Amino acid sequence: MASAPMATFEGAKTGTANVDLKVAKAAAYVVQRKVVAEQANMRLWTARAKTRSEVSGGGRKPYAQKGSGRARRGSSRSPLLVGGGKTFGPRQRIGLKTMMNKKEAKLAISTALMGAVPRMTVLADFETNFAAPKTQVMKAFLDRLEVNTEEEEGTMMIIKERHENTYLSARNIPYLNLRTLDNLNVRDILKAKKLFVSKGALDTLHERYGEKP
Repeated sequence: MASAPMATFEGAKTGTANVDLKVAKAAAYVVQRKVVAEQANMRLWTARAKTRSEVSGGGRKPYAQKGSGRARRGSSRSPLLVGGGKTFGPRQRIGLKTMMNKKEAKLAISTALMGAVPRMTVLADFETNFAAPKTQVMKAFLDRLEVNTEEEEGTMMIIKERHENTYLSARNIPYLNLRTLDNLNVRDILKAKKLFVSKGALDTLHERYGEKP
């Protein structure tokens, strides 16, 4: 079990919150596999080159077999010629995904979160303070928490569920990554220099990834 400092919307420190999630025994290996799977699944696999059988033209023998002194060619769409097909070019792959067991994927996320506890702050009353979408209010809130959004310092916020006003308030702030529990990924957790978790999100994390009695 570990503990992370708690802060209010005004930036005041209000003690600590316990963070007790499952951690993999071979932690680095499980987390690394999850990151590789996430990065592989970000690829669209849309690159595609045509082979000599797919390019248009080349149906007629370009010149006589004998007498010209040139190489014997049966088509003008050989990969050796300009305008010909591509040998071993990229091929589009439909439905290709790097799979990972659900239990193992959940363990990787909880392990990454436990590793991020030293740079984690729990927000006591964060999600209820955005009655309207205001970037200025979000910026002032981050300033109170001493978060410098002008420098390339990655900051990640985890909230329980999407609130439109909160999302719109955070959207235009550079280097701020707002995530809900439904779209967490290990890569963002590892990259974040500072991690903020709402109290509601932390309670749900304990339900999902906590040690069962």
